[in-house]
Amino acid sequence: MTRDRQATRAASIAPALELTDRQRSILRAVVEDYVLTAIPVGSKSLVSRYGLGVSPATVRSAMAELEALGLLSHPHTSAGRVPSDLGYRLYVESLMREADLDTADRLMIRHQFSQVQLTSNEWLRLAASVLAGSTRAASVVTPARSSQARFGHVQLVELGDGTRLVVLVLADGNVLQRRLDRAAMERRLPDEVVDQAALDVAAATLNTELSGLAAPQVRRRAKKLAPLAADVAETVATLLEGADAVVIEEIFTDGIVNVLEQPEFAEGSKLRPILEVLQRSDFLEQLVPVLTRSGGVHVIIGRENTNDAMHEVSLVFAPYGAPDRALGMLGVLGPTRMRYPRAIPTVRYLSGLMNELINSHYGESQ
Repeated sequence: MTRDRQATRAASIAPALELTDRQRSILRAVVEDYVLTAIPVGSKSLVSRYGLGVSPATVRSAMAELEALGLLSHPHTSAGRVPSDLGYRLYVESLMREADLDTADRLMIRHQFSQVQLTSNEWLRLAASVLAGSTRAASVVTPARSSQARFGHVQLVELGDGTRLVVLVLADGNVLQRRLDRAAMERRLPDEVVDQAALDVAAATLNTELSGLAAPQVRRRAKKLAPLAADVAETVATLLEGADAVVIEEIFTDGIVNVLEQPEFAEGSKLRPILEVLQRSDFLEQLVPVLTRSGGVHVIIGRENTNDAMHEVSLVFAPYGAPDRALGMLGVLGPTRMRYPRAIPTVRYLSGLMNELINSHYGESQ
């Protein structure tokens, strides 16, 4: 079963379970108490902390019923109970009291983003830092990139050493460069004068003719262009093909220490295989289409993830960008005992803010 199908199945099962109001209240209390304390929850502590209005015996009975439904589990070394992955799923889907980020948090985050350049890696590092700081979890942010690189615009520059520089800006804002050897160009174009004036004319032609095209279309269009523009168009096509072949080339993370501070990962060796999975671009690339199809925030809890190394953690991720231009993703990772009411709205807000900033910077028309 694929990751997205498995997560979808869990999401559909959890809300379908019909619980009494008492069972729902007790399950919510168990989840929130265990998230807070990391200690298996007993009936007496629930009654004293949450004012449930019933006796410990009644709570014990309800907890036994929730365990029979697979929503709680009973660690062998403790008299208390802890939520199962399915219990967390039902909590996230129907019991959690989620609140939007307050105005002060939103203003602070916006101010931080206004201090860095949108197109720089500092912007992505800031997103990772904000997510980690706000959720006290580990954050992961990937750069936005197109599923197929498309031509944005090109500049051609004659350099002092005789080479020509192709500066290609992709439709998603990424920049690629390639130096063209003067002697090689003269061999290919013996009848052409390749000075700056000619390069400017060729660049203007390419910007008109190639706007929004992918590599195969650029190669076809090149056959109809004047010799110099056609020659440069072949280089452009090669650069676009190279961009298509690139997987997620850089992953921005922060807050690993937040996870190490959790009792589940007091032994640092338990976190190592998780971090190794996160650094594998193929794992994150597989999440992108899932996020795109589901839209909004996507939560994967414990064993809903088919990768064995990720069974002790939950992922809360969302896409940013636009599927028809460039798509990246951001999110947080932590133990299944995660503060979901904080993580989900924080990820949602950062995703929306980054979409807003991208649109204001590049314009809706791109």
